[in-house]
Amino acid sequence: MAASTDELAIIVDALYRNLDTPTPVFGAQDWYDLATEEIARRSEPASPDAYGAA
Repeated sequence: MAASTDELAIIVDALYRNLDTPTPVFGAQDWYDLATEEIARRSEPASPDAYGAA
């Protein structure tokens, strides 16, 4: 199931906080990048809330 934009923002915040630690979880940077790109995509005008969703 796809996360709502609000849920995605919470995930991005948690990933950012994890990246700000001395030993972030492996792969956290990639997940953070993907999630922030998705939020940016969703904020574009006339953009569906998720890929392929109406």
